[in-house]
Amino acid sequence: MKYIYSGTILGTLLFFMMGTLSASAATHLVSPLALNYDLESRDLITDTITIINNESRVIRVFATVNTVATDGNGVVESFVQKVESDRSNTPTSWIEISRGRIEIPPGEKKEIPFTIRMNPETDPGDYNVFLGFAEASNRPQAQVKTNNGDAPGTLIHIKVDKEQNQFLRLEQFIIDKFITESDSESLTYDLINPGSVPVVPAGEVIFYDNNGIEISALPLNTEGKTISAGEEVSFAMDVPPELSIGKYKAFLSVEYGQHLTASVHDTTFFYVLPIRLLILIFVLVLIFAVMLALYVHRKYDVADDQGDGSSYVAMHIRDGVSEEQHHDIDLTKKDEN
Repeated sequence: MKYIYSGTILGTLLFFMMGTLSASAATHLVSPLALNYDLESRDLITDTITIINNESRVIRVFATVNTVATDGNGVVESFVQKVESDRSNTPTSWIEISRGRIEIPPGEKKEIPFTIRMNPETDPGDYNVFLGFAEASNRPQAQVKTNNGDAPGTLIHIKVDKEQNQFLRLEQFIIDKFITESDSESLTYDLINPGSVPVVPAGEVIFYDNNGIEISALPLNTEGKTISAGEEVSFAMDVPPELSIGKYKAFLSVEYGQHLTASVHDTTFFYVLPIRLLILIFVLVLIFAVMLALYVHRKYDVADDQGDGSSYVAMHIRDGVSEEQHHDIDLTKKDEN
């Protein structure tokens, strides 16, 4: 769960900033002053910070990401040197934000998006990061101003609870190679929860045609089924009925976690051959073949359907006498017997 800081930390943050940011406060403001996140290993979330330009001119600021130390009561004590050797426990390596120049027109405000991508090997504990936004001509100067406390910004507190780590693994994603019915539960995917807490998967399956155009999408686990720790669950679905005959690609995206930020993906290909359409095509082809056979029969059959089944042979007579052949029969000779 995410919420805006209040109470001790907000007060100490304001105290930390009031003495050093008086010069820059008139130039631009940053909101919110503090954010708090309860996250888990492998979590990924996106949020925004707003910068307001109070000047009548364009201001140019640069974002800096800094680890800060606090005491047991949440009081900000100092900036901590960035450590690259252990990225799993270095919160500055989890935060992704544009490091380029940010220009804000006079009297306007701009929302700056940032992403927190938790390291899978993060140790449980509390982590504090200060996102500073200093007006400067380049980023190194902005970093110096931030380190000297001459830049407004947002304090981000990240709490990682070991007992709330959630994991999900996609064991397999299968669709029948040839689908003839849209209501045959031909799509199945198996999920395994290797973590220690229950997980409720969500997400969608997107269907693309052979040209890469999205045709349809189906939500996953609409019943809200929970996968217990160590459990493997198989889900079955029907492909969308609007898929006509042809080849398709299915893209599966399963999301999980408290913030629905971690995900697993897979892709498969299949063909849709609707049985009703196939039957219709077969009937049409059969009708055409029968009609063609009848046409050929009527056109080329010269038999007399009214006769006794005997055949006629055409004879041609011409004038003159042909040369005698050995097989000729002389009809002028009478039978002497």
